[in-house]
Amino acid sequence: MRPIAVVVEHDAGGIIPVTHELLACARILADQTQSSIVAVIPGKGDPAMAKQIADLGIETVDLAIIGMDGYNSEAYKGALFQLFTTLAPLYIIVGHTATGRDFAPGLGVRLGGGSIAGVNHIVSDQTGPLFSRPVLNGVKNALVRPDASPCIIMVQPGAFRVQGTSFACPARVTAMDIRFTGGTIQPLGIKTVTTQGEDLDQAAVIVAAGRGLGERENLDILERFAALFPNSVVGASRPLVDDGWIEYRFQVGITGARVSPKLYIACGISGSSQHLAGILGSELIVSVNSDPNAAIFNHSDLCIVADLFEFISAFERILQRHP
Repeated sequence: MRPIAVVVEHDAGGIIPVTHELLACARILADQTQSSIVAVIPGKGDPAMAKQIADLGIETVDLAIIGMDGYNSEAYKGALFQLFTTLAPLYIIVGHTATGRDFAPGLGVRLGGGSIAGVNHIVSDQTGPLFSRPVLNGVKNALVRPDASPCIIMVQPGAFRVQGTSFACPARVTAMDIRFTGGTIQPLGIKTVTTQGEDLDQAAVIVAAGRGLGERENLDILERFAALFPNSVVGASRPLVDDGWIEYRFQVGITGARVSPKLYIACGISGSSQHLAGILGSELIVSVNSDPNAAIFNHSDLCIVADLFEFISAFERILQRHP
């Protein structure tokens, strides 16, 4: 039986958390197809990283030694093509992250297979697995069945709940030397950005702004609103960052930060799938939007249909009467 392969995401700090979600997705597919799971770690062959994955209950961990630290799209596509040509997996699970979106489509072409981006759910019928992915700017989901093999499944972060270990024994670890040389891309290093002030991952309350804010000057109103909550910070959806209204480090979503505050208040945010992927770890999601059909209401604990600024004014008046 052809296995399910998971490409482990990692950096200098070790395994990136989205890897656990990839493994959760792989377990669903393995149960539906009666397949085994193989975790593949591209890089220099770190045994400590392999042990960390092996202890999660995966049957086999392959160290794809490509002779370099860090990420290089050419090296990934070249080395993984060699490995998967031999391994012949049924599905290849990668993250719908900056790294996964970079190498997965090209790898699918090299393998003569395909790729499905943004997968957020898996169902099955008599013919086999069907993969759900967002369409129409995240308002709807489409069910897709691949017609080429192997198929690369690009998992949307936050979509699959991390599960416990399924197997009693640690995985068997094998090292495969697939060194990649040459290529036109030469990594020049990683530059660390120095930040000041509150960060999204440190805040207990995040007040996030979307297109419904209207004008850049209205950020002052939202900052005043956020100041009413202890340990709070103002975040934003991607369009506001793209327009230069707020720094990138405050962007919430699949291309920004995944957050898990105690309280997340979405202000004028429609609820694209990219944004929703970043907030599903929040303990309580409150959404304020004038559109009763806003997609974010489908994922909120408390839905407030109102003009944003009228709501903030009413909230401030009530707080003044009941401090």
